[in-house]
Amino acid sequence: MGMRFTGLVSFLGLFLAFATTAHAQSLEPLEHSHVAVGGKQIARAWLTNPTDRYRHFVLGDEYEAGSLVVEMQNGERHQLDLPENLVFEDRHVRLADLDKDGKDEIVVVMSDQKQGAALAVFEAINDITLIAHTPFIGTPNRWLNPAGIADFDGDGRLEIALVQMPHLVKRLEFWRMIDGQLARVAFADGFSNHRLGSRFQKLSAIHDVDHDGVVDLIIPDADRTNLLAISLYPENRLIRTWEFPTKIDGDFVYRERNNRHVLRVRAISGKIHVIDLH
Repeated sequence: MGMRFTGLVSFLGLFLAFATTAHAQSLEPLEHSHVAVGGKQIARAWLTNPTDRYRHFVLGDEYEAGSLVVEMQNGERHQLDLPENLVFEDRHVRLADLDKDGKDEIVVVMSDQKQGAALAVFEAINDITLIAHTPFIGTPNRWLNPAGIADFDGDGRLEIALVQMPHLVKRLEFWRMIDGQLARVAFADGFSNHRLGSRFQKLSAIHDVDHDGVVDLIIPDADRTNLLAISLYPENRLIRTWEFPTKIDGDFVYRERNNRHVLRVRAISGKIHVIDLH
């Protein structure tokens, strides 16, 4: 399937001059976006401030987010306003402790007017600070879609799975925080977790498919007509395939029912397929 570990590719970008405000005025979450709820220092986080200054509109709406708001457990709120050359090209804010310091980082897609998308990691303690990001793709109107955050190789550290350019290159990549930087630790071609113009970003799921004690990534192939289970433990490999009669299109819903784990997958026809993961 072409997946292979690589020598670590790391990137530490220039820290950009963002404007952050403590106790910021409450702003409504971006329409069609999702509020993240945390259990560590961050209570809630969301995207806001719609703007049409980046006219890619890969997610179907004629706006992206210009700001990020974080509400801390102590009630303080911080707002980060991006400069005019940047937007958050995302509808989800993801919270995860990537560096094992006991505090959640914020993971979100950030896009540049001239360089396209990158995956950005922010910390929120006394304010919101950019601490790392993947390289920008290098061309405007090029995007990436996160697929999940988990310990995919069983070493106790979290990896971020994403698909670079899910409509063009269709490359699945795994990134990890190492010494304060994001480093790519594995990649493979032949995956897509988004339809161009769709609001659905969560065409993926995390589950221990082969029952080896380490979670795996479930994600569509490049044509979105097969669902693949990918493992990085003990080596990178394809462990299962589910065939579909039509293209997959819609957020996956992962549920536990009667002590069994099932995945609800929506086809482009609207039909819901229920997959028993046992």
